[in-house]
Amino acid sequence: MNNEEKILEMLSKMQGDIAGIKETLEEVDQRSIRTQVLLEADISDKIQLLFDGHSTIIEMMDRLAPKERVEVLEDEIITLKTAVKMISNRLAALEKAQ
Repeated sequence: MNNEEKILEMLSKMQGDIAGIKETLEEVDQRSIRTQVLLEADISDKIQLLFDGHSTIIEMMDRLAPKERVEVLEDEIITLKTAVKMISNRLAALEKAQ
């Protein structure tokens, strides 16, 4: 086998390899397109639904108990707890005295 025949054989092998590479690239391209469609259609819709739900929850929380009202109630609870502790301590002292 002379050099020209060897070169031709190598070229034909390379052409076969290139065809295989092209096939693989086409498969990857098709998968990429399917992935892109999935991301655009399915995932973005789900993210939008999550965002809408989050916004609705925040709106409901603001309507149910505004932050200022919660702070006032917390202060009142602290006052009530302090008063109950004082009354309990006095009651305990009175029971000891009897």
